[in-house]
Amino acid sequence: MIFYMFIDGIGFGPDDPETNPFSRYANSFFLPLAGKPIPENAPEPLKNAVFLKTDASMGIKGLPQSATGQTSLWTGINACKVLQRHLSGFPTFTLKKIISKYSIIRVLEEHGFKADLLNCYTPAFDEHIKKNPRHLSASTLIQMASDKPLKGMEDLRQGKGLYMDITHEYLKEFSKGYLEESDDLFRIRDPHQTGKSIIRNCKEDGYALCIYEFFLTDKVGHKMNWEAAQKYIGELESFLQGVMEELNPNEDQLIVTSDHGNLENLSVDVHTLNQVPTVLYGKYTSILEKKIQAIVDIPNAIYEILGIKIELNDEEFMKSEV
Repeated sequence: MIFYMFIDGIGFGPDDPETNPFSRYANSFFLPLAGKPIPENAPEPLKNAVFLKTDASMGIKGLPQSATGQTSLWTGINACKVLQRHLSGFPTFTLKKIISKYSIIRVLEEHGFKADLLNCYTPAFDEHIKKNPRHLSASTLIQMASDKPLKGMEDLRQGKGLYMDITHEYLKEFSKGYLEESDDLFRIRDPHQTGKSIIRNCKEDGYALCIYEFFLTDKVGHKMNWEAAQKYIGELESFLQGVMEELNPNEDQLIVTSDHGNLENLSVDVHTLNQVPTVLYGKYTSILEKKIQAIVDIPNAIYEILGIKIELNDEEFMKSEV
């Protein structure tokens, strides 16, 4: 099983606690994002992980942005090259066309592999999208392109998916009027146990690929919020420790990446040009690390290890309306 996690807005920065919260707060998984080594006494899975410095600019000048970056890392099409610019926010007409055809979830399903987006959505989100249909992120669209339903609160209740903040602290705020005050979904979750349980459940359900998006890191970077940075760095390190403990390195594969830098430099409230991490651990690491130089390379590398033959062609979309 491949667990492909996307953490929005994290890049490699200097070992400077005045600007880089990874330098100040990281204790394990994120130490390399401050130029620090993984310590000798770290758990074996973390010591065996490979941290690739990965290009998020993909040949286009300017600060990398979310819509083009995420479209690229979930389709294998260089969306920046297609548009000849980096695009923030929600995918446009052309990016939606790319996702509709080359969503990694759709491609895997069409080739007989079980794949899913693990993010669970509240009824409030469903209502919002009905009123604002353009407010669909690239991650949401890759699931919709596969004709599979978005996961909801029952999936979350059964441990079949994850909420956007892992611990459920935001869930009550976004579920007011839809769930009972006493609902167990409002109980604060332990990130480490959540990491272990989601991997167990994904493997039991026979998935070849599970994708999870965590986007609060990018929001924290834009707000230059040190306190929130400390909170999410700690929670993510705990979650990923649980994930790695539950993965079998002889059978499974972890891929963690990002779309652009941001959180590693809280002296500015914008994205950075820094390379982003692609963290690999598991069965196919030695193959993947040779295939991935830019974030757009990740889907094709996944197809290769699964034996999927597919031709990805950026030129196909170059004449589309932007």
